[in-house]
Amino acid sequence: MLRNHTIAGMRDADFAALVPWLTERRVDRGEILVEQGAMVDTVHFPTTAYLANTVTFSDGRSAETFIMGVEGVSALPPFLAEAPCGWAVEVKASGSVFSVPARVLRAQVEVSADPRRDLLRLCNDYHAQAALGVACAALHDAPSRLARFLLVHADRAASNELRLTQEDLATLLGVQRTTVNAAAMSLKAAGSIRYSRGVIRIIDLPALKRAACECYDLHHSLLGGREHGARPGLPGRAATPGAPQTPAPPSPGPSPTA
Repeated sequence: MLRNHTIAGMRDADFAALVPWLTERRVDRGEILVEQGAMVDTVHFPTTAYLANTVTFSDGRSAETFIMGVEGVSALPPFLAEAPCGWAVEVKASGSVFSVPARVLRAQVEVSADPRRDLLRLCNDYHAQAALGVACAALHDAPSRLARFLLVHADRAASNELRLTQEDLATLLGVQRTTVNAAAMSLKAAGSIRYSRGVIRIIDLPALKRAACECYDLHHSLLGGREHGARPGLPGRAATPGAPQTPAPPSPGPSPTA
């Protein structure tokens, strides 16, 4: 089954046009899928992997500005603009992606209004999320921001387990690792989450929602419920004969203890 939200939402005719070119592969943490400053020649649709947009400065320092999972499409704004990518697309958590040559997807977008509309809408969603992230970082404390982040990504992955380390979370939230540790301990003490060895498990969803800042609800309001509403029972697509099959997500290992 093809589990990426964008692919699953395509009309049959648009999906059929991409199938001969659609390939699946495993990607590993730290792998660069699109170089900063490069043109986009391949578009990736994550299924079980997480991808991060990473900006690197001349002194070698870098920062992650956005992370995407099963809802995402890599390097979407520069792909649509046919412009160099202003960031690198890096694999943040190993897993699987479906990939298609940019020229093939662009040709389908040019002849079909539906995928063009859907990709433009997703691009707008990304801009809305980026703006909300800046405002949230300026106004809200670390525990409420961490709660929102976990809820958003649990919605996207349709799972209460997330494979992210404290270092990952610190980079994405723009805070020190000690700050993330204190925030996570606060949520753990409240019974909202458990975490161990790079795996975070949500164990009390209502409590985590109460702990989150209002940006969680605002996030879904801005997106018109597209992500949140897609979570339960998102239809997959059976791959056509000869097309790749999506494997089950890799096991996160032993369940974390409290």
